[in-house]
Amino acid sequence: PSQTGNADKALTTNGTSLLWSVISSSSFTKYTFAAGSGTGSTRTHTWTKPDTGTTAIVLLWGGGGAGARESGSGGGGGAGSNCAISFLKVSELGATETITLGQGGQGSSSNSAGANGTNSTFGSHSTSYGGKGGSTIDNYAQGSTPFGTQSHSSTSFAVFGETILSGGYGAIGNNSVPGSTANGGNAVFGGAGGGNATQVSGQGSGGTSVIAGNGGNGNDGGTADNGATPGGGGGSSASGTSGSGGNGECWVMVF
Repeated sequence: PSQTGNADKALTTNGTSLLWSVISSSSFTKYTFAAGSGTGSTRTHTWTKPDTGTTAIVLLWGGGGAGARESGSGGGGGAGSNCAISFLKVSELGATETITLGQGGQGSSSNSAGANGTNSTFGSHSTSYGGKGGSTIDNYAQGSTPFGTQSHSSTSFAVFGETILSGGYGAIGNNSVPGSTANGGNAVFGGAGGGNATQVSGQGSGGTSVIAGNGGNGNDGGTADNGATPGGGGGSSASGTSGSGGNGECWVMVF
């Protein structure tokens, strides 16, 4: 067929003849599920499958870890949650899917390690792991990964291999550590880690995430900042209240 006057069109058939047709532009619908209402360590939502669309991309975050609170020596910042990304056929999803969103660990005004964030799930298809709470001893809180929640690592063996889906690590809380290591770890898709605080060397800043929540700043003389939603780790405090972790969140994009 003649191509004159048919730029940017696609050759199609109506079953009998070939013809040039305008290419349909792609589009998608985004569904966002935030913390919601209710009590306890999780919140539940229901996603209803739309009538149109063939592919669903799901981004999911658990709750961030809370910062520790430790008089004098401060404590470590909470770690961020990882981001779980799933590519799913809409035809293989149920008419509805239950979304359970983990909450961030709760900050504390008494001396204690930070509370862990809780996991989030999208039906049986995807899980994101909550961040570890900050430590009161000479340890980092490792950010969670797509493979689970990590333990604290000692300073002599800590290795921070950044991946695009893992959460940022929480800053260490120890007077002997130089200030440059007092900041929370950065992240790309995961939540960032919280900063530390010591009454001797001051306080550190929370890390930054490109896609998810930033980590909270530490505070050596008062209340530390909470981690941002989704999944940021809370900052630690030396004499006030430590920051809570950011809550989990879920994005469902249907194409």
